[in-house]
Amino acid sequence: MPDSPSLVLLIEDEEDIRDAVSTLLEMEGYQVAQCVHGEDAWAWLKANPPPALVLLDLMMPVLDGQSFLLRLSKERMLEGVPIVVLSGSPFQPGGAVDYLRKPVSVKELLEMVRRLLPSPGPGPKGPHTS
Repeated sequence: MPDSPSLVLLIEDEEDIRDAVSTLLEMEGYQVAQCVHGEDAWAWLKANPPPALVLLDLMMPVLDGQSFLLRLSKERMLEGVPIVVLSGSPFQPGGAVDYLRKPVSVKELLEMVRRLLPSPGPGPKGPHTS
């Protein structure tokens, strides 16, 4: 069970996509941990409590998304944590609950995350009092 019900692990090698998705989710009140490839994510998982959701790119250097999923399966890590693949092709590998085709629309991404995670409450864009 994740420590934080709103922590999303984003594994994406393209910096502009990683930054855009992270910013969008953080504006909605989610916490985001960013990793550049599967090996980076593997090290992060060993050092941190499990996330509530994983967004996983398939095409990455060092350890790609499919190899990462296979390794998770063999090690029996993240069981019960939904994994959504972000891919340029309509392909949902075993171990993923769903996929979003790149380029991912803001609406589709937020609908997917909201469906899989409890609402984190108001984020930075929520009501402010002075």
